[in-house]
Amino acid sequence: MKLKYFFSAVLTACLALAFTACSNEEDSPEVKPEPKVETALTFDTDTVSVGVGETTTFNITAGGGEYKAFSENPDVATMNIDGNKISVTAVKSGFTGIVVSDAAGNYKRVLVKAMYKTLLLDKDEVNMTIKVGHTDGYALLTITGGNGGYEAVSDHNDIVDIYSIENGVITIKALSNGTAMITITDKMGVSKVVKVTVTTTDIPYSDEEKADIMASTSETIVFDNTQSRGYGSKSIGEKDGKQLAQWNYYDGIYIKCWFSGDLTIGMKTDGKVEVKSDYWGTSVTQYEGVNVEILKVSDTHVWGIMWVLKDNYLHYGYFVLPKGEAED
Repeated sequence: MKLKYFFSAVLTACLALAFTACSNEEDSPEVKPEPKVETALTFDTDTVSVGVGETTTFNITAGGGEYKAFSENPDVATMNIDGNKISVTAVKSGFTGIVVSDAAGNYKRVLVKAMYKTLLLDKDEVNMTIKVGHTDGYALLTITGGNGGYEAVSDHNDIVDIYSIENGVITIKALSNGTAMITITDKMGVSKVVKVTVTTTDIPYSDEEKADIMASTSETIVFDNTQSRGYGSKSIGEKDGKQLAQWNYYDGIYIKCWFSGDLTIGMKTDGKVEVKSDYWGTSVTQYEGVNVEILKVSDTHVWGIMWVLKDNYLHYGYFVLPKGEAED
């Protein structure tokens, strides 16, 4: 009888433990997993400005790691990535983008402005020489590096004028003796100032210009704005005790230059020039005291120059003429 009560007590105890365990499981709160938080891809800048030939960097400040990047146009800018740091090198002026991705599948673009931060020119200063009284001196200033859309302004338009700007080449026109400053600006607002000095001379031809005249094989005579034509006679030879270099078309239009001396290289004396440029008119322009220099003589031709300073204006010209008996 006692054994029966013992088993009954054990069974009662087990049932009590089972109910207690079930009650504890039902009373425990359900544990839910933490939601996954995605980190946005961010940089320390949204726009990169870099000079052509230069390198700059920007940094990834947040993201999903395992970063990759590429340049949309490597001809404008190239890049290199090292961890969270991206280096950008400008190749030429222009716009492009650097696209960055991370392991979380995020993508983001940084705008790259590649530009010249300094204008590059073929010369930093321009020296020009014009003949006394003339306004036909020109010089070229070439922009070798810049962002395009160029403008140029002279601070003394009475000394230097901007004649034209085309394909990065600025043509400067000299008007009078003095100094002017030219400010060149491109479309990105980058500017540079160039000093232009203009001096006047009473020398008609430089050594280089004389060399060009002596190299010419085209028979001609030129004085100021009048030049011989393809018709009429051209010659240089003795006439009434003087040498006469001329182009003459029936005395209707002509250029004539008389001087004393022979046809040898060197300076001559008693120079005189006479020009008639209107066939039907009667007006003739004469210049006394003209300087004449023979530059070159061959068996058949003579090369020379002539000039005179009158009323603060240099009148000048040259001739390449065949030897022959002058017909006046």
